[in-house]
Amino acid sequence: MIVSFVLAAVVLAAGGFLAGRASAPDGDAKAVEDCSKLQRLASDKHREAEALSSLEDQQDEWLDGIRTYGYLVKQNPDCFPAEDRAKAQATLDRYKNLNSG
Repeated sequence: MIVSFVLAAVVLAAGGFLAGRASAPDGDAKAVEDCSKLQRLASDKHREAEALSSLEDQQDEWLDGIRTYGYLVKQNPDCFPAEDRAKAQATLDRYKNLNSG
């Protein structure tokens, strides 16, 4: 009798655990979704900044857009390939030199 209760408790606990795991959000899917959003945002910022690059009176906005793009890429290394991260770092370094010179 006691063995039956213990067995039933184990089965119920295992069932509850498995049901919880099945209904839990998938961390990998969430990370991919977050990266997709960041990549779109970074792409939009880059495109907006590039549209301003040729406008004489919009240079501050252009620099801010490029800097924002650089920080989005740099601060989210899991979402961007190494080449993008290197370009973003080079851009941020150049921006820093423009402001310090």
